Amino acid sequence: MALKTVWTAGLEKKLADEMRANYKESLVMRRRLAKMLADKADASVKNSRSKLLYDNPNWALLQADQRGYERALSEIIELISESERQIS
Repeated sequence: MALKTVWTAGLEKKLADEMRANYKESLVMRRRLAKMLADKADASVKNSRSKLLYDNPNWALLQADQRGYERALSEIIELISESERQIS
């Protein structure tokens, strides 16, 4: 299991080591959280396709807001998911 470098960037060695250990111990919780966030993103995509929203004069703003929300969820999922890059 790999940890993304952003988690330990700028940390002192001891704290970085603790972060790595805590990251490894939280696998089950991180997987569950990633699934919950993915479900929220999927619901947002489904909601954005609702025909009722097309009648809203602020439709474009709503769409932009939902895309930003989905992008933020995606970034969080990436941070908590296993990575291909290994930290030494």
